[in-house]
Amino acid sequence: MRQRRDRPKLSPYSFLGLLFLLTLISFEALNLLCEDRVFSEAENRYLEQRPVLRLAGIVDGRFMRDYEKYQTDQFFSRDAWIRFRSGADRLLGKNESGGVYLGEGEQLYEKPETLKEEVWRNLDAIRLFAEEHPETGTYLLLAPGAAGVKPEGLPPFAPVEDQAEQLHQISGYLGEAVKEISVYETLREHKEEYLYYRTDHHWTTLGAWYAFLEARQVMGIEAGQELDMYPVTSRFQGTLASRSGYQVPSDTISVYWPREEEQLVVTYVEEQKKSASLYASEKLKGRDKYGVFLDGNHPIVKIRTMADSDRTLLLLKDSYANCFVPFLTSSFREIVLVDPRYYYGNIEELLLEQNFTDILILYNLNTFLQDDVLHFVLEDPKKSGEEKGGLGSESASKAG
Repeated sequence: MRQRRDRPKLSPYSFLGLLFLLTLISFEALNLLCEDRVFSEAENRYLEQRPVLRLAGIVDGRFMRDYEKYQTDQFFSRDAWIRFRSGADRLLGKNESGGVYLGEGEQLYEKPETLKEEVWRNLDAIRLFAEEHPETGTYLLLAPGAAGVKPEGLPPFAPVEDQAEQLHQISGYLGEAVKEISVYETLREHKEEYLYYRTDHHWTTLGAWYAFLEARQVMGIEAGQELDMYPVTSRFQGTLASRSGYQVPSDTISVYWPREEEQLVVTYVEEQKKSASLYASEKLKGRDKYGVFLDGNHPIVKIRTMADSDRTLLLLKDSYANCFVPFLTSSFREIVLVDPRYYYGNIEELLLEQNFTDILILYNLNTFLQDDVLHFVLEDPKKSGEEKGGLGSESASKAG
């Protein structure tokens, strides 16, 4: 009589392996079924798109790196998973999530960037640009972040870069052609005040005001303004909260309003639209409420004022400048804002058209340390035009 063979039983490890494989296949299927997103309102940045398969990209490994970023950005229900992960980390006593630290008083801190080789290339480009235009006053203002101004609020032993030391290394590098506006000590003196949003990496209107007081002295701007701020929302949840998933109390956004009414025209050049206000109140209805300042980021914005002044300003900037600009409108007849991350025009032609008396380069230090396009915008297009178009376009498409 033939003996019946028993079927082999799955061990617990085999069962777990099959379950893991099934989970991977399920999530991959969900990722394929879901339409790719271009922009994340929660994180206020553009998401990585599916990379184009090329042999060169496979050989140098770039395709695999880009595809991994694409998978991370387009993962099914990404925002919910970020919140779940941060909640679990918080229960375990971990105070860092997605490059964001949860500090004292539920303040979120963006992790400071390191000094990279590209920084010195940008600084060299700024110095050369200033030397080629000695008739124009050129100024540089690098604003530290919350982690630089109040590092004692960070979690104990948080391994972060010292922004005070970074600013010290940069200071003096540009020589006499560029006047540096140092705001670190002033912000440090007021560190206990509401200088930075709790949930966002930007400084508040108050923080920008203290920086303006320093800029006013260096740039020779007439005194007279008083800080009158008016809250416009108390429900602001910024990019640090979205990126980390930490659930912390919302922020209040206040705007500066001059005591004497100002008449001005704001022109968003590429969008071909105009406004009579520096503030876009409709942005308060959406997620990116910081966009109330100058309607968010644009390649080039022109502001025509009725100021009793012959001075005109070119402002090369990131989004830190958006809430800083309202303090400048009473001192300049015209202000042109250029965001190098999105701008592909010719700065030299712009200088010839506008005949600026002053140039201010205003960046958040963290953004400046990551920037890889500023030197292309400042360099002579006749010498490096083709190279600028290639690298600059790629960087701008990834900028948030």
